[in-house]
Amino acid sequence: FLAVLTWRTTHELDPYKPLVSDVKPMNVDVVSLDWKWLFIYPDQGIATVNQLAMPVGTPVNFHITSDAVMNSFFIPRLGSQIYSMAGMVTQLHLVADHPGNFLGESANFSGAGFSDMQFRTLAMPPAQFQQWVQKVRDAKGALTQAEYKTLAKPSIKNPVQYYAKVDPTLFKSIVMKYMAPMKMTKAAKSRHKRPAGLAGEEH
Repeated sequence: FLAVLTWRTTHELDPYKPLVSDVKPMNVDVVSLDWKWLFIYPDQGIATVNQLAMPVGTPVNFHITSDAVMNSFFIPRLGSQIYSMAGMVTQLHLVADHPGNFLGESANFSGAGFSDMQFRTLAMPPAQFQQWVQKVRDAKGALTQAEYKTLAKPSIKNPVQYYAKVDPTLFKSIVMKYMAPMKMTKAAKSRHKRPAGLAGEEH
C-alpha cells in the first residue's frame, strides 16, 4: 500500500510533468549567472534580468540552464525548486492562482554573491501582463550575443534590466557552449572508412 501511494504521489509531483489546463501555457527560458537570473520569453521576444512576470491562471513551462556553477531555481510561494546546470536543460511547470509579488531565489550556494541572488516574481491578471510586456518592449535594449557576454560577467545585487529584443538563438547557444564536440574513436573511424575502389559509389 505504501509503495503504491509513494509511486503515485511522486509521479503526480514530477516537475517535468506539464500542468493540466485549458489555458495555453507560456514558455520562459531561465539562465542562472553569477549572481543574477536571466529570463528569456521566446514567445514574446523579450528578456529580463532579476524580474519574472507571469499571467495569473496561465501555466508556465520553464526551461532552465546555467552559464556558471550549478544553481537552484526556487520560488517558494509557487512550489518546486529545481537545479540549473551548465550544458543541460531542466524543466519546471508552475502556475500562479492569484496575483502577487513573490520572492524568487537561488537555493544552492554558488559563491560570493549567493545571498543577493534573488528576483521578484510578478503574478498579474492577463491584461496587466500584456501591459508589462509592452513596458519591456518600450525599454528598446537588445540582448544580442555581444551584449550577453557583458551581462554574463559576475555582478552582485544586479538591478532589474529589460531587453526589448533578444537573439532567438541565445538560449540554445548558452546550453551548447558546454557540450563537448563528439569525437569518433579509431574503431568507429575504421568501420566508417569507404572500402577501396568504392569512392563515389552510393550506398
